[in-house]
Amino acid sequence: MLAFIRKWLTSWPVLVLLGLVLIAFVITGVGDPFGRGGGAGGDLATVGHAGVSEKAVLGRLERVVAQARAENPGLTQAQAAREGGVEQITDQLAGVTAMDEFAKAHGIVASDRAVDGAVASIDAFRVGGKFDQATYQRLLSQQRLSERELKDGLRSDLVRKQLLLSVSGNAQVPREIALPYTRLLLDLHEGAGANVPPPVVTAPTAAQVAAYYAANKAKFVASERRGFRYAPIDREALVAKVAVTDAEVQADYDKNREAYGAVEQRRLSQLVLPDEAKAKAFAAAVAGGESFAAAAAKANGASATDIALGELSRDKFALAASKPFADQVFAAATGSVLGPVKTDFGWNVVKVEAVIKPQGKSFADLRGIITAKLRDAKAEAAMSDLVGKIEDGLSGGKSFADVVKENGLVPVSVAPVGKDGSGATLLPAALPVVAKAFDADPADGPTVVDLGRGQFAVLELGQTVSPTTPPLAQIEPQVTAALTLDLRAKAAQRIADDIVAQVAKGTSFVAAASAHGITAQPIKGRRIDAIQQQKIPPAISVFLTMPAGATRALPATDGTVLLLHVDRVEPGNVASAPPLLEATRQQLAQGAPDELAAAFGRSVEREVGVKFNPAAIAATRRRLLGDATAK
Repeated sequence: MLAFIRKWLTSWPVLVLLGLVLIAFVITGVGDPFGRGGGAGGDLATVGHAGVSEKAVLGRLERVVAQARAENPGLTQAQAAREGGVEQITDQLAGVTAMDEFAKAHGIVASDRAVDGAVASIDAFRVGGKFDQATYQRLLSQQRLSERELKDGLRSDLVRKQLLLSVSGNAQVPREIALPYTRLLLDLHEGAGANVPPPVVTAPTAAQVAAYYAANKAKFVASERRGFRYAPIDREALVAKVAVTDAEVQADYDKNREAYGAVEQRRLSQLVLPDEAKAKAFAAAVAGGESFAAAAAKANGASATDIALGELSRDKFALAASKPFADQVFAAATGSVLGPVKTDFGWNVVKVEAVIKPQGKSFADLRGIITAKLRDAKAEAAMSDLVGKIEDGLSGGKSFADVVKENGLVPVSVAPVGKDGSGATLLPAALPVVAKAFDADPADGPTVVDLGRGQFAVLELGQTVSPTTPPLAQIEPQVTAALTLDLRAKAAQRIADDIVAQVAKGTSFVAAASAHGITAQPIKGRRIDAIQQQKIPPAISVFLTMPAGATRALPATDGTVLLLHVDRVEPGNVASAPPLLEATRQQLAQGAPDELAAAFGRSVEREVGVKFNPAAIAATRRRLLGDATAK
C-alpha cells in the first residue's frame, strides 16, 4: 500500500521539471500560499515566514486519494494517512513553499505576459486548439477559483520552474563518472554457494511453547474479519430475457456483409495522372497491348507498388474514387481497363486484374453466431441499465433491502470472514465479493461492486471483528509448529555461522562446508549478464555485489540458510565494450536533472529554514484515522 500511495506523491522537484501545473496550491488544496493557520495545533510546518497548514495538507491528500482511486477504488484517506500520506504531503508542500520564499527573497518573478501565456496553454481551457474565454470562465466557476487565484498560482509555478531549470536544465554526466559504473557491470565474480538445510531438533516442551507464545503473540494475531451481505445481479437471467428478432439478425448481416466476407472484391491496378490528355494517352497505350505496369512507368515513373490497389470491395473503392466510377469498375470483366475518369485526385485509369468471389459464410451459416452476438450486446446494455438504476436508488437513500426487493435480487448473508475467506463456509460465488468487502470503507453504505467478467453485486458491510489474539489452547498446534521451525532455523544459522567463521580463519569455503556434510556449488557471473534477464534471483544479486573474499549467509523462510562466497573478482575491461560506457553515461544523465533539482531544493530549504511540527502532524493523522489514541 505504501508504494501505491507514493506513486501519487511525486516529489516537488519532479513535478516542476515535468511542467505539471500545481496552480498555486489551488489544485493542491491550499489557498493563501500555504495559508497560515487553519489547523488545530498550528501549522504542520513553518517555512521561512510562511506556513503549511492542515487545510493545505488535507486538500492535497483528498486529491491524491481521488486520483489513486482510479486504480484502487477501495482506497480511503484513512489508509493513505496510515501509510504515511500526511508526512509525505507535508514534506512535499514544505519544499514547494521554500522555493517560493527563496524566489521572493531574491527578486525572481514571472511577468504578466508569461502568466497569460501559461493560462492560454492549459488544454482544459482550449476548444478546437484555441483558448476559449467562455470555457475558461466556466471551469473557474466550477472549481470555485477566481482569476487572480489561478494566475497567482501559475506565477509561482513559473518562478519555481525558472529556478530548477537553471540548475538542472543542461545537466551532463562526464565520461569519468560513468567509467566506474561501467566497470562494475563487467566485473566477473567467481565463487561458490551452498544450502544449509534446517536440521531435525528435539520436539519443544509445553513450557517452551508457552514461553514462545508469550514472547511472540503478535505473530498469532487473527486478522480482521468482516461480515456482509450481498445480492448478485444475475447476468444469465438477463441474457435469458433478451429477445433477438430475425429482422435484427438480417440487418446486422446486411450492415456487416464485408466483415463477414459476403461481398465480391476485385484486385485493381490504378494510375492517377494530373491532366486528361496524359491519362488518355496512357489508357490508349494499355489498350494497344502494353502492360499496365510498363505504361505507368513510362507515363510518370510509377512503380508496381505505386499502381497496386490490392483487393477492394465496391464500397471501399467508392470512397477512394466515386460511386459512379466504382459501379463501372465492378460491372467490368477481368482484364478490363476503365477511364480516364475525373476524381478529386486527378484523372484515374483502372484495370481489373481479378474478380474475387465472396469467400465468407452464408447468412444461414452465420445466423446463430450473429444472434448470440446481438443477445450478448443487449444483455450488456440491460446490465448497464440495471446497475445504473440500482446505483441511482442507493444514491437517493434507498436501503439494501429496498433495491434487492425492487429488482428481484436474492440476498446472501456471510458471517465474519478473513480477507482470504477463512473463518466461515463460503459458496464459490462469494469469494470475489470477500475481496470487495475488504476494499470497502465501513463508513460507506451499500454499493454496487464490479466482480469482473461482467458480474456485479450489491454489497453492504455488516459486523467487523477487530484483530484479536486467540488463547494458546486454541492454536497450540500452530504455535508448536512455528517454534519448531524457529528452532530448526536457528540450528541451521549456527552451522552457517560456523562455516563463515572457518572461512574467515583461512579455511577454504568448499572445505568448511564439506566439514558439515554440505556440498558447495561453483558460481560465477557479471552484473551485465544478470540485468539482461527478466527476473534476477535475489541471491544472484547479492553475490554480484560482494567483494572478493566475502562470505554471506542469507536465511530463507523455510529455515534454510543460503551461503555465498566470492573467491575472486576479475576487473571488467571497459575498453572491450565502448557502447556500454556510452549507454551507462546516458542512463546516468537521465537521472541527473532530478538529482540536481532535488539537491538544490534541499539547499533552498536549509537557507529559507524549514521546521516541522510533529505534534500537529500527529494530530492531523489521528483525525484522519478517527482514533484519538492513534500514534
